[in-house]
Amino acid sequence: MGKTGKPAWAKRILKLLEQAKTKDPDFARFGAYSHKYKVSAPASEETIQEFEEQEGIQLPEEYRNFLMFVGNGGAGPYYGLYGVETEKKELHDSHGTRLYRVREEPVIYPNMSVEEWDRVADQENMPGDGRQKGEEVYPYVGVLPIGSQGCTLMTGIMLEGPYRGQVVYYDEDFCGPPFFVREKGFLAWYERWLREVIAGYSDEEVGFGLNLDGNPEQLMALYEQTEKPEEKIEIIDSYYKFETLPGKQKTYFKKACVRESNMEVRMKLIKMLARFHVPGMAKELEKLWEYGAYAEAVSIITYEGTWEVKEAWYERVFEILPRLQREGFRDACHTISAVKNYPNVHAGRLREALARNDLDRNDRIALFHCIRELNGKEEVLEYFLDYLAKVEDPTLLIYAVWCTEGVKDRQLQELYVRLMEKYRTHENTKFDYKGSQMVLKGGACMGASRPEGQLTSNLMRQFDYFGLDYRGGFRLLMDESRWREWKRQNGFGE
Repeated sequence: MGKTGKPAWAKRILKLLEQAKTKDPDFARFGAYSHKYKVSAPASEETIQEFEEQEGIQLPEEYRNFLMFVGNGGAGPYYGLYGVETEKKELHDSHGTRLYRVREEPVIYPNMSVEEWDRVADQENMPGDGRQKGEEVYPYVGVLPIGSQGCTLMTGIMLEGPYRGQVVYYDEDFCGPPFFVREKGFLAWYERWLREVIAGYSDEEVGFGLNLDGNPEQLMALYEQTEKPEEKIEIIDSYYKFETLPGKQKTYFKKACVRESNMEVRMKLIKMLARFHVPGMAKELEKLWEYGAYAEAVSIITYEGTWEVKEAWYERVFEILPRLQREGFRDACHTISAVKNYPNVHAGRLREALARNDLDRNDRIALFHCIRELNGKEEVLEYFLDYLAKVEDPTLLIYAVWCTEGVKDRQLQELYVRLMEKYRTHENTKFDYKGSQMVLKGGACMGASRPEGQLTSNLMRQFDYFGLDYRGGFRLLMDESRWREWKRQNGFGE
């Protein structure tokens, strides 16, 4: 390689990027529309060295080389990769205060149990409230953020310790343990993403990098080689990235299901085979119900895809809903949404589910999705009036507002205005406001990408952007005098 030339691996990646763009010309893959399979011009070694010196860090070699020889940010999994300049902004707030403690030894590691994670992230063990960035973000020391997956989900790279150079997924709200991708280096992770895009694999159900690498034949070979239930389950779950299941694998796994003695593995097989519409799986429903495997049965009802199955079982899904959590609960919500036009299916039947305190964030989001599809949302209005007034999580508020869209009620509108008043001055809302004023190709503008900005955008939509287009509505909201005048004219205070 000459001084100005690119190494062979960089040329290969750039060629794969072109193939990925050809495979996904409409940018239908999650996050693709934000980067369009383009990378920015490579960073100079001087630029990277200056960044390292300013932050007191040393970038992992593979990631550093990627920035220098492939591109300084742009195309990548989820919403793409940051460049050096974006990383600087992520590491510091507008006043220059450091947000991430990247110079310290990491305290996270692969396969942390929930108990181990809780000990590290427990706010009671932190100064202050322990739930904000800055000097109190202990779990993610030694991690450099390199991309966003949406909302508070992030992609990072380990800077120190035994896992240096490994990509890690984490939640800035500390909602669960981090996930270390299986590839040990940055380039293997990045090239796998390109291979899966080119192969047409889906990342909608699982998310890229969370499952095992390999095609259907390779995964089947892995399954044949193991007797460990946990490994079998991991392999089965990895099949969800495929759009279809080849006939050879359908035959193999249907036979494996019959002879499988571990009930958890067998139920996973039934669900996966139902997902790919393998004949005969619906007959397993009564057997699963008899075993008390309600979550697995509901998954088959959800993914079997025939109206006959849903019609026969949706009332029993309603009955078992109070006993379901996590994936089973979310599948039940999907099934109920699918039969939304039946006369006896309406939002009021989910009043008990709304009152549950044992649902996690994803469960509640699925429930809100379901209610949004149903008739009779007015039947649960009292719940949302209370919920919108007291919940602080902007991501949950996004879905609650989205769920109540179309309900005409003055109290609800007053809550919307109060929420806009609260979040319109948040720094993330201001960031999205700047994006809304940018003119992109074709005259479009950037939509909101941060939770507070997305919430504010959803709230503005409830008032048809105040009679303006999206850009104009955001400008009105950010102009103190115009905002006050709009409130006065519409009876929302001064």
